[in-house]
Amino acid sequence: MRARVAALIAVICTLLPIGAQTLADRHSGWMMIDFRAYYCAALAQRERFDPYLVEPLHTCESMTPLPFYRAPDRVTVPAPYPPYALALLAPLTFLPFPIAAALWWSLLAACITAGAWALSKLIGRPFSIGWAAFALSLGLTCFPGGNAMPIAATAITFGAFFLQRGRALAASACVAIAMVEPNVALPAAIGLFVSTKSARVSLIVGAALLGALSMLAAGIPLNFEYLGTVVPAHALSEVSRDNQYSLSTVVAAFGLAEKASAMLGAASYLLMTFVGVIVGLILRRRYRDPAFAIVIPTAFALLGGSFVHTEAIAAAVAAALLLFSRTNELRTLSIAAVLLLTVPWMLASSMALFIVPILPVAYLIHQLWNRERVAWASGGVAAAAIIAVLFVFASAPAPHVIPQLVQTHAFIDPKLAEASWRNFVLGNVTNRAATWLLRAPSWLGLILVVGVAITLCRRFLVGKASSEAVTS
Repeated sequence: MRARVAALIAVICTLLPIGAQTLADRHSGWMMIDFRAYYCAALAQRERFDPYLVEPLHTCESMTPLPFYRAPDRVTVPAPYPPYALALLAPLTFLPFPIAAALWWSLLAACITAGAWALSKLIGRPFSIGWAAFALSLGLTCFPGGNAMPIAATAITFGAFFLQRGRALAASACVAIAMVEPNVALPAAIGLFVSTKSARVSLIVGAALLGALSMLAAGIPLNFEYLGTVVPAHALSEVSRDNQYSLSTVVAAFGLAEKASAMLGAASYLLMTFVGVIVGLILRRRYRDPAFAIVIPTAFALLGGSFVHTEAIAAAVAAALLLFSRTNELRTLSIAAVLLLTVPWMLASSMALFIVPILPVAYLIHQLWNRERVAWASGGVAAAAIIAVLFVFASAPAPHVIPQLVQTHAFIDPKLAEASWRNFVLGNVTNRAATWLLRAPSWLGLILVVGVAITLCRRFLVGKASSEAVTS
C-alpha cells in the first residue's frame, strides 16, 4: 500500500509541472516549436525539396495553426536531423498538423513511460524510481516543445537493458533507433560495437539500413550536403547560445573564434567518447554488467562537445543510476550525480520547477539513499534553496550583451535555415551570470559521473595490478 501511494505521488508530482509548462508554452507561443521544425522539414523532403534551406521551411513554419508555434519573420527554426530521421517522420506529414502533433505527443509520452520502466529494470528498482528520474529530465524538457530526445534516451536505455540480459540483437536494434539523435546515440553504438562481438553484424546491418533509407529518401547530393554543410553550420549557429552546455559555447564566451570553438568542441566530443568507451569496458568487466558499455560512453560524450542542450542531459541519468546501484563505493557522489542530472535546472525560471524539492529530489533520496526524515527533508530544502536562487537570478531583467571578445562571426550560407537561426541566437545572447549558474548544477552532475566512473576504473586496475604482483 505504501509503495502504491509513493508511486501515485511520483506520477502526480511530475504530470502537474509538465502540464503546467505545456500550457505556459501555449500562451507564450512556443508550444511544439521543435516538432514544427521536424514536420516541415520532413514534408519538404517528402516533396523533394531541400529540408535544410530557409525555403520552403520558413513558409511552412509561418503557417502553423494556433496555438502551436508559428515562426515570425526572419526566423526559421532548423531541423538538423539526417535524412533518414526525416524520412521516418514522413508519414505524419500526410496528416493535418494538429493531428500529427497529438500523435507525436502520444509517442513521446509512451517513450518516457517505457524509458522509465526500462531504467527501473536496469537498476533493479520499482517503476516509480525510473519515472522520478526521467519524468522531468525528459518530460518537462521535451514534451512542451515536442523534442525527439525521449525516443533516443529511451532507446539507449532499452539497449542497455537488453544487453544486460544477453540479447545483443535487440540491443543493436535499440541503438539504431536511438540514432534519430546521432550525436547522443553514436557513443552508445561505438561502445556496443567494441564490447560485444555478437552485436557487430547487426550494428553494421542497422547502419546500412539507415544509410539506404537516407539515400532513398534524399539522394546522394543532399546526404553530402547534410554531412558537409548542415552539421557544421548548425554547430556554428549554436556556439553563442546561452542555454548550450557544450565546450564550444564555453570557450566562445571567453573570446575564441566561432569556427575554432566548434572544432575544439568536436575534438572534445571524440576524445570523451573514446575515454568513455574504455571506461565502459573496464566497468563492464569489473561489475560483470555489459550495460556499462552503452551508458557510460553516452554520459561521457555529454561533457564537452559542440552541441549539448538541456534535454540531452537526461541521457546521462542511466549511467549515474547504474553506478549508484552496482557499487558501494563513492555512493554519496553517485547519488549527488543522480539528483543533479534528473533535475532540468535550466528551467528554474519556470514555476513548474518548484515541485523539484519534493520530486525527484526528496523522493529519490528517500527511496534510494536514506529513509530518515532528516536526510530526505534536508535534500528537499537544499533543492528548494537552489531553485529559489536560480529563479531570482534567471527572472531578473538583463540587457542584451554580445560578448565583446567575439568580433566577427563565421560565415553561414544565408540560404540555410541555420543562418537566420544564428541571427536569432545572437539577438538573445546575454552571457550574464545567471546563464552560467543555470547550467552549473548539470555540469557538476556530468563531472561527478565522469569522475566516479574513472575513479572506480583506476581502483580496479590498481587492485588488479597489486593482486598480480602478489601472485607473481
